[in-house]
Amino acid sequence: MFKECAKHPHVEESGYVLYYTNQCPFNGKYVPIVKQTAKDNNIPLKAVHINSKEEAQNAPTPITTYALFKDGKYITNEQMNDTKFLKLHNILK
Repeated sequence: MFKECAKHPHVEESGYVLYYTNQCPFNGKYVPIVKQTAKDNNIPLKAVHINSKEEAQNAPTPITTYALFKDGKYITNEQMNDTKFLKLHNILK
């Protein structure tokens, strides 16, 4: 059973917020790339590394492996690289 916070994915922060775990081995490579790409392009991005079962259970999404939000709204759980992230950002501007 999902907690209420996961039933209606939403965050209170503006800009991009990425929740992720080590469950996907590619996160170790691509999360730092996306963080650097955001920094290099002055795109606000906060990455939240989920490290425990409790953090996962209280996350604002049922998909804790990788969940990207923008301006509070859930966007995708698709793994991003630098090119995908910039393309998505340009679409969402």
